Amino acid sequence: MANKLDDMKLRLGELSNERDILETAVEEMIGAMAELPPEQRAASEWGPDGTSTKKYLMLTERLAEVESEIIDLGRAIVETDEPAASLH
Repeated sequence: MANKLDDMKLRLGELSNERDILETAVEEMIGAMAELPPEQRAASEWGPDGTSTKKYLMLTERLAEVESEIIDLGRAIVETDEPAASLH
């Protein structure tokens, strides 16, 4: 049981690191987009099929997946850890 708990905590740490990286990348992209005048956004890489738009969507989708996995894993850790905590 402890090994499984350790594995879950390790995975939670990995996901937290990935979330931090994704959040930074998304923030940087938003900053770069904000520097462009609105008329350039629609006609550039930020247009509907632009590479920046596609990358932004990919990053935000992955961020949502990571957040969901962090929540699920956090709940699993609490459930796994509760029986041990109640013995003290």
